[in-house]
Amino acid sequence: MAELKYLYGIIPTDELKQTPLPSFKGLDDQHEWYPIAFDGIEAIVCDLEESDYNESALKEKTSDVEWVHEKAFHHHEAVMKLHESYTVIPMKFATIYTSKANLEETLTKHYQEMDGLLSWLKGKEEWNLKIYCDNDSLRERTAAHNFTIEAKKKELEHMSPGRKYLEKRKLDRLIDQELEKDKEQHSSAIHDQLATYSVKTDIKKNWNKDVTGRTDEMCWNSVYLLENQQVEEFLGKVKQLQEEWKEAGFTLELTGPWPAYHFSKLK
Repeated sequence: MAELKYLYGIIPTDELKQTPLPSFKGLDDQHEWYPIAFDGIEAIVCDLEESDYNESALKEKTSDVEWVHEKAFHHHEAVMKLHESYTVIPMKFATIYTSKANLEETLTKHYQEMDGLLSWLKGKEEWNLKIYCDNDSLRERTAAHNFTIEAKKKELEHMSPGRKYLEKRKLDRLIDQELEKDKEQHSSAIHDQLATYSVKTDIKKNWNKDVTGRTDEMCWNSVYLLENQQVEEFLGKVKQLQEEWKEAGFTLELTGPWPAYHFSKLK
């Protein structure tokens, strides 16, 4: 008997009445998802067999990287499907309740917060901007146009060869330091321009090359919550900035629209 409830997200009841929930197979690829109504909001869930998804069984499954990858993608696909038609508070992957009663306890406890959050998120969507940089190109640019570095270069002109060698090494370190400052300042300036179009923004941790699989370095990672009517203007500004910063060695990569993953966290 299916006892556990896997929770994908919370949506408003009035939106569900306007647009019926599309057909979608649940996490086990057997049970269809369905709504559980609760005072104007709907918990979108699928049933799971307790024997297959209890705590010990889930622990074993989540030790399998391929299983986690497949099911995490399923969860993301489900949330995206909800986002296409409804305002949604997306849940984290593997949010499982032991029973309907257990789920309803949580809905009761967080009802006011969920209801208010759905009202606030209505008519909004999330976009993500990652900025990558070509360090070699930027290093040359920094070395050629930075006043601090120019002053240090002039000092070197009047030094003896032995002293010049030591100071040259210091200069290389200085260029690296100024390069990091330049990347931060330029990326922050780009972000500030885009933030003016947003209801809310957040700056995330940069990913390393092992994660991105790219040869250039990620130097900025931010998310923006936009009103639907601001999206077109926002996209136009991103396109403009992409052209402006291309020659300097910056690549702006925008993705979206996404459900409000970063702006719908419950306390």
